[in-house]
Amino acid sequence: MLVWRLSFQLALAMTPTVRFLPRPLAMALLALLCSAAVSLPCTALSLQEVLEATVQRAGSRELPAASVPYEASSWLAGTPSVGLSYLDSDQRYGTDEAELWLNLPLKSGRRRRADEALGGLSETLDAQGLALRQLYFSGLLREVLWAYRLADARRRFAAEKRVVLLELEQRQRELLAASASSEYALLLLQTELVAVQVVQQEFLQEARHWLQRYRQLSGLQDMPVDIGEPQAPGGDFAAAQHPRLRALDLAYDQQRQLLRASSAGAADWNLSVTAKNLDTAGYDENQFGLGVEIPLSAFEVGTQSDNAQWRSIRRDYLLARDELLADLRGTWDALGSEQQGLREKQRLLERSEELAGRIAAQLAQLQASNEIGQEILLRRAMSAIDTRAAAAANRILLERNNAMLRQAAGLSL
Repeated sequence: MLVWRLSFQLALAMTPTVRFLPRPLAMALLALLCSAAVSLPCTALSLQEVLEATVQRAGSRELPAASVPYEASSWLAGTPSVGLSYLDSDQRYGTDEAELWLNLPLKSGRRRRADEALGGLSETLDAQGLALRQLYFSGLLREVLWAYRLADARRRFAAEKRVVLLELEQRQRELLAASASSEYALLLLQTELVAVQVVQQEFLQEARHWLQRYRQLSGLQDMPVDIGEPQAPGGDFAAAQHPRLRALDLAYDQQRQLLRASSAGAADWNLSVTAKNLDTAGYDENQFGLGVEIPLSAFEVGTQSDNAQWRSIRRDYLLARDELLADLRGTWDALGSEQQGLREKQRLLERSEELAGRIAAQLAQLQASNEIGQEILLRRAMSAIDTRAAAAANRILLERNNAMLRQAAGLSL
């Protein structure tokens, strides 16, 4: 019976089990944990380095970057055109005419200003696209890393329970062989051991799944050791600088500039250079000329199609912005509520851990006076480990919640 008391005290202790186990069992536990660590490796890479590797790996799957297919001219609005005409007189002393002209469509001032704005917006949108890409892969990595960390923590506590149960099973076999105990206690232990092994295998398989997902995503073999992030910004949701909202605003500005550049008020100028030859009997004359056609953009003349297109762009933008803001705020509020609930739960779990430690101190005395049965002792031992596992899992969930809050705020790794 001393062995039972010792084993249950080990299982219920608040400190790590290895500290109090006999040396052979402690070495077996350490070997088990080390083998698990070998199968599920970690590395000293930072989260930023993992994100860079992930983005580069995703980029390597794309088609090779080609040169920009459309190079805009700073002054030409279109393709120049050349015209040639020849008029032959049917009179004996008539005049034959040959004419050559070159038309150059030139950008108006409003068109040039719109093009400059579009060029700046294109560069800003490219940078914003990279930020959105990083945010997207940050979300994937956060999901994978914290799901793995949670599954691995639960696997480790299941492994700890298995080690304790294996030791108890061995001792119970010895007691049964010495006719000091019934077979019921051994069967009870074996049933509990099988259940724990099933749970351990499930968590191990889940951890392997997330590890494989991480390797496919990042191209790296090992996970970073430190995946904690700075505290997410508190207070109300700040949507102004969120990459998704910023990208939506920039896309709307780009559409407006495109409409402005194609409007009647931005109509192109036309420069015409002409050379003419007049050939008559005994007389030959060459003429050269220059013509300019400038739209009077001071008269604001719009079309109904431009007006309808502007209204459509405006409606679509406002609707998309409202939907995006509602989605972002909803995610932020849900995570904030989850964080509050997890913090309350953590306080209760820490209180539960403290009570489990006090119960562990009383179990030996109760067992010595035969006031508590072996089955109840077993349940208390497993419950103590479950309590510690729940507290550890909740701490991981709190850190995961902080990471998801940063994701909702638009902050990349």
